[in-house]
Amino acid sequence: MSRLRRLPAEILAFDWGATPAKRQVCRAVLSDGRYLVSPPRPVRDVAALELAPGVLAAFDCPIGVSREYAAMAELGSFRAALRVFGSGRFARFYELADCAADIGTERPFYPARGVKGTTRDDLRKVLGDAAFAPRACDRLAGAGPIFWLVGPRQVGRSAACIWRELITPRLDRVALWPFDGPLAELLAAGRPVIAEMYPAFLLRTLGLTVARKSEPTARAACGRALLRRVGADARLDLDAVRALLRGGFGASSSGEDPFDATIGCIGLARLLLDDAVPEPPEAARVVEGWILGLPSERL
Repeated sequence: MSRLRRLPAEILAFDWGATPAKRQVCRAVLSDGRYLVSPPRPVRDVAALELAPGVLAAFDCPIGVSREYAAMAELGSFRAALRVFGSGRFARFYELADCAADIGTERPFYPARGVKGTTRDDLRKVLGDAAFAPRACDRLAGAGPIFWLVGPRQVGRSAACIWRELITPRLDRVALWPFDGPLAELLAAGRPVIAEMYPAFLLRTLGLTVARKSEPTARAACGRALLRRVGADARLDLDAVRALLRGGFGASSSGEDPFDATIGCIGLARLLLDDAVPEPPEAARVVEGWILGLPSERL
């Protein structure tokens, strides 16, 4: 269990969809021991995104790869992998494979488009067990595979974008949890900390679930339940997002993106205030990574 000596000055919770229109961030600022949660907003320019000292930036995408893939690709650590992805032997790593013939250990994301004839077997024939091997945290949280890009649970497009456009250009200026050490130590050091979150799991830490987050009525019911559960917590200022939570973030299905970002931000703030962020197994600190708040025992 973490023993936080310093809470992050800001929490940035990113719901990172496959397209720019689906990229949302919710911000909570620490003030006099309380987190003030602001309404979510779209992220329009990745390059201009600032991660200031004292920030915990949590992304709804995998940050890490399975041990099976790391062994196959001869990667010693995830931080080291980020330095080589996109260059040298891995020059085409971030290019999504258009057809089965394009798949390789150094080009594992497939398929670029979900057209007729693409199957999971295409990926499995080239990558073997590494194609769909889950990380330990994926097994516990029920997260989808990283390299298969088809279906509602696909996370690879977001991962490729975050790794390439946001983390790697800032790699020398940020700390990566859990690869660089325990969260308490990273926050105490003052550098921006980047970590992985899973909004559905964070919602469960609040004792809640949402039936179908694509449906406004389901989001609204969940939002009202959340306000009943934590709305009276004096350590959280939710005034700026109460109406959004009650209203389900609008009548469109696109409301699920700001919903996820806001749920993630509130869930993270509550866990941090309670000092209830477990540390992962030591093995996860090398290549696989971990999800903020996820206990190492089975849920």
